[in-house]
Amino acid sequence: MQEASTSSGDESLLPNSIHLGEIADFWKRYDTVADSHDRKLSKHLNDNLDVLLIFAGLFSAINTAFISFTMPALSPNPSDETNALLRLLISGADNKTLATFDHSEPFTPPFLSIGMNCLLYASLGCSLAAAMGAMMCKEWLHSLDRSGQTGSIEDQGRFHQRKIDAAKRWRFETIIDFLPTTILISIMLFFAGGVVF
Repeated sequence: MQEASTSSGDESLLPNSIHLGEIADFWKRYDTVADSHDRKLSKHLNDNLDVLLIFAGLFSAINTAFISFTMPALSPNPSDETNALLRLLISGADNKTLATFDHSEPFTPPFLSIGMNCLLYASLGCSLAAAMGAMMCKEWLHSLDRSGQTGSIEDQGRFHQRKIDAAKRWRFETIIDFLPTTILISIMLFFAGGVVF
């Protein structure tokens, strides 16, 4: 009688153990497929982001050099005021009287200089935004690495899937695809500023 109840108890456990075995097999397959997918995705995107970061850095340096070259046009030339004061001193020494200083009109930068610098600064801003976006994307890709994770394969798989779902929800791939477009916008703004120059 006890054998019958034990065997019937084993039979009731049998479907559950088969079910658990299927779940374990599923997570093992998931782990294998996810690792392969993550490695390919990380390698491809990391290589693209590295190229983008190098280009954005070099382009930002060139852009900054142009900005430093064009910035003086936005402020009055200090030598003009110094020369006017020297003329005043010389004319006062000759006449033995101190003439009043002729205050010229306040300085207003040329419209073209303002426009050119606005375009160059917008270009620099786009380039730096692309570099910042690329760094953030590289950090997220680095978080996909599951080499240091602990816990069961199922827990690791669920955690990984939550990351993938969050990336889809935040449109991660769209952001990565938009970064080169941001660099192209930066280049166009730079050339527009160069045409004005």
